[in-house]
Amino acid sequence: MSENVSITRTFAAPREQVFNAFMRKEALQGWFGPEGFSVPAVVVDPRPGGTYRIEMHSPEGSVHIVTGEYREVRPPEKLVFTWRWLDGSGLGPETLVTLTFAARDGGTELTLTHSGFATAEARDAHQGGWASSFVSLAETLAGRPKPAAARPTLLGDARSTYTRSARMAFHEKGISYTLDPQPPHSEAINAIHPFGKMPALRSGELRLFETSAIMRYVDEAFPGPPLMPESPADRARAEQWISAVNCYFYDAMAIRYVLQYIFPKGAGGKPDRATIDQALADMKRYFGVLDATYGSRNFLVGERPSLADLLLAPIIFYVSKMPEGGKLLASFPNVNRGHSAIAQRDSFKATLPPMN
Repeated sequence: MSENVSITRTFAAPREQVFNAFMRKEALQGWFGPEGFSVPAVVVDPRPGGTYRIEMHSPEGSVHIVTGEYREVRPPEKLVFTWRWLDGSGLGPETLVTLTFAARDGGTELTLTHSGFATAEARDAHQGGWASSFVSLAETLAGRPKPAAARPTLLGDARSTYTRSARMAFHEKGISYTLDPQPPHSEAINAIHPFGKMPALRSGELRLFETSAIMRYVDEAFPGPPLMPESPADRARAEQWISAVNCYFYDAMAIRYVLQYIFPKGAGGKPDRATIDQALADMKRYFGVLDATYGSRNFLVGERPSLADLLLAPIIFYVSKMPEGGKLLASFPNVNRGHSAIAQRDSFKATLPPMN
């Protein structure tokens, strides 16, 4: 049974303009491909039996070529074409793209069906690619085509757990980005975040603050494996843990425990023992809840990492480095196993913070 992508978007432009954005070389070069990709070469012959070839370059320089044949061309209502990736080993499996364009209150409702994927992983990668491309299409239709070499820039300190979580999201998606080392309340951070906290994100015209918002954007706007579960119930559970990490775990584990050792606030410049002891009591309770949640799984929800896991992992990393942290973690085997699973991932290894 094949896997399909299905996306519906409404654009603030006449359907003739939206349809032509898929038909003309110059238009495709202004929006096609995931955000951050440039499109230096396009060949189109938009008629039944005609072919196309689109060459995309990723921010890190890799080349991706898609080609196919037009099956149906009915301006401005419907466009159908085949889709095959071309790489060093030749043409990949053929899938089919069907686009319909419907006038809606001065705008256009575009429905895309991309069918025939052999695996859910291939489907999910293309879902992300199309979603990101349609963000650029909306900008292009509004007269703001994407820059030829846009690369998202994350502003923050590599030692920050929140900055690291956002970086891990980029790595999990396989998206190139630039880390601009900035402390809290720097001029660059303040220009984006009204409260001067980190991280902050620049991506084309977009400016974002708050880690959860940045990670959600990275997950939904870029191709690559999804970082949130598919079912509504599991997505809700992931959101539940994202909120718990932000509201409870970070305060006890990072602010009142880890940072008390790094920036002591007790008498004589020493760690405040009372603050640490209370934090440890709260952490023991929180780890007990986490241990029961993990059960026999390696991740908080489902069988693959979600944004909730990426938020939690950098905090537990620091806890494990503190005097009581390793022993405390060892008493919660499921938490320890889950953290070990995340620690083996490339996203975790590539974002290890400096420890001096």
